[in-house]
Amino acid sequence: MNDLYDFEKLSLLSKGKGFGIRIIDREGRIIWVNDVFSELSGYSLDEVIGKRTRDFLFGPDTDLVLAIEIEDKIKNAEYISAEQLIYSKEGKPYWVQMDISPVEDKDNLLKGFIVFETDITSRKIHEKKILRNWAEYDDIFEEAIMPMCFTDTQGILIRVNLAYCQLFEWKREELLEKNILDLQFSHLPEFEKAEFVQESQKLVHNQHVTEKEYCLKTSTGKQLHVEVIRKLVEVNGRQAISVYISDVTEKRNFQIQLLDQNKRLKEFAFITSHKIRQPLANILGLIELVKSESHSGQDVTITLETLRMLTGQLDGVVHEMGQALAELDVDLEKSLFYNDQEEKRIQNVWIVDDDQVITYITTRLMKNADPAIKISEFTSAKMALEKLRLDPSQPDILLLDINMPGISGWQFLEEMQAMHRFVNVYMYSSSIDPEDVKKARSYPMVRDFLSKPFDMETVRHLLSIPLIRSQVS
Repeated sequence: MNDLYDFEKLSLLSKGKGFGIRIIDREGRIIWVNDVFSELSGYSLDEVIGKRTRDFLFGPDTDLVLAIEIEDKIKNAEYISAEQLIYSKEGKPYWVQMDISPVEDKDNLLKGFIVFETDITSRKIHEKKILRNWAEYDDIFEEAIMPMCFTDTQGILIRVNLAYCQLFEWKREELLEKNILDLQFSHLPEFEKAEFVQESQKLVHNQHVTEKEYCLKTSTGKQLHVEVIRKLVEVNGRQAISVYISDVTEKRNFQIQLLDQNKRLKEFAFITSHKIRQPLANILGLIELVKSESHSGQDVTITLETLRMLTGQLDGVVHEMGQALAELDVDLEKSLFYNDQEEKRIQNVWIVDDDQVITYITTRLMKNADPAIKISEFTSAKMALEKLRLDPSQPDILLLDINMPGISGWQFLEEMQAMHRFVNVYMYSSSIDPEDVKKARSYPMVRDFLSKPFDMETVRHLLSIPLIRSQVS
C-alpha cells in the first residue's frame, strides 16, 4: 500500500507549513508521520508506526465520545473535520484541528487516510478566556447598580438584571418573554410609542445608539423620569438590543423646583417693586413740595409726619422682602447638590494589578489591618474599566498598577477621564522613575504614588486617609 504515498514528496511539500501529517491504514494504524507531527507530539516515526491514535495520544480530558465518532467515520470511509484535545509524549495537552481524507487506489478501493493536523491551542485558550470573560460580564450585569435589560429585535425582554426589577418593582418572571413596549411603555401617547418602534427599527438596520428621556411607571403606578439608552449588540450569534436605564426623577423634580422658585422670585420682584415705588414716589413728591413753597410751622410738622409714615411703610416693605428672600434661600439650600469633601472610613478597595503575588500580599495586609474591608481584585484593567462603566457605584480607593498587558495604568486613567468618573486612585508600582511619579500626580484623580510592596505601616496610613467624595446630581 505504501506505493500510494510518496513520503519524501510529502515531507518536502509540508516542510515549513506548520501542520502535521499522519498517514493511517483502514484500521487507523499509523504508517507514516512528518517532522511537524513529531515536533508537536514528541514522538518519532519509529515510536508510533503501527499504533492507533488512542494508543498514545489520548489523555484525561480527551473527548472519548468524539474519538468514537471519528473511528466510526473512518470505518465508513467518510471525510472528517474535527477539533480534538490530545497529549504530547511529555503529557502536555494541546488542541489540533484535524482534517482526515480517505485515499483510494486506482480501482477506487479504500487504502487508508491522510490526516492533516494544525495546532490550534492558542485559539482554544483565547476562546476559553472569552468564555470566562463573558461569565465575568454576566456577574457584572447581574450585580450592577444600573438597571439593564436585553430585548430581541422585536422588543421581547430576554434578560433583566436585579436593579431593573427593583427600579420598576417587577418580579423577573413577570418581565421575561413580555414585550417591553406593551409592558412598560403602554401608557405613553401613541406618537411616542410610534417613535419608540421607529427607533427600534433604526437600531436594527443602522446599528446606532438611541438616547431619550421617558416618563414611565412602576408596577405600583409610581411615576419615574428615566433616561433610556439602547444599543444593538450580538449575543450568542444573534442580534439583541441592550437597554440601560438611568433614573433621573430626582434631577427632574429638582429642575421643576428651581423653575417654581424662579417663578416665585419674578412674582415677588413684580409685587415688591410696586410696593416700594409707591412710598418712594410720595416721599420724592413731598421733598419737591417743601423745596418749592414757603410753609408755616404747622405745614412743616404735617410734612415731616407724612415723611415719617412713608419711610415706615418703606421699611416694612424692605423687611418683608428680606424675610421672603430668606425663605427662598432655605428652600434652595435644601434642594441643591454639592460636590464637597467628605470624611468617611474606607470600606471598599479595588486592586487593579496583573501581579497576583503582590495582589495577594496587599489583600492580606489590608484584611489584617481592617477585617471588615471589602477588596475586589482585577488582574485585567479592561474588566475593571467595564465594571466602572456599567456600575454607577465606585470603590473608596483604587490601587492601580502602571505596567499591565492590554491596557496600561496610564490608559486606564485616560479612559476614566473620558467617562467623567472620579475615583480616589493611588498609583501602585515597583517603578522608581521620577517621571512616572510626576506623570501620575498630573492626573486630578491620583492622590499619591505608592511603591510596591506595601508594609503594614503604609497600609494603616492608607486606610486612615480622609476620602474625597464626588456627589453628582
